[in-house]
Amino acid sequence: MKLVTLLSMTVMLVLLACGGGALPEDSMKAFVDAVKSGDGATAASYISSYALSELDVQLVAIKENPEMSVTYLEAMGVETTANEISEWTSEDLLAAFFSSPGMVEELGDKLDLVINGSEVDGSEAVVFITTADGREEEVEMILEDGVWKLYEMPSE
Repeated sequence: MKLVTLLSMTVMLVLLACGGGALPEDSMKAFVDAVKSGDGATAASYISSYALSELDVQLVAIKENPEMSVTYLEAMGVETTANEISEWTSEDLLAAFFSSPGMVEELGDKLDLVINGSEVDGSEAVVFITTADGREEEVEMILEDGVWKLYEMPSE
């Protein structure tokens, strides 16, 4: 009995170390669901460190004039203060945008997509989607810390 328990625990630890067996399309669905529900922190957690680093330039610009940035962000439905902005990371910036009330409205039917599967090559993957208007697209994903993440920010 102890051997069965030990084997079960070993298999579970191996699966957790490999990302729990989750597929890239599972992360894609979780990302879209988080954006749809306004859960900005969860949505941002599915964006790769590479994509986050690409936002650093915008974050610097936002931090250079925090008072004006607060006004601009409020117009987009993002509630924050100049003090909060001074502490933001790129992930915080994305979380704020993804949780803003206008985000789902702005994205509209772009969030209505069909996930058709994926191809995995080591720590890289491509998720195949069909958009609401019938276009077939590929979304690059990368495995970071056991989680599949969007390699780049969605362009549309």
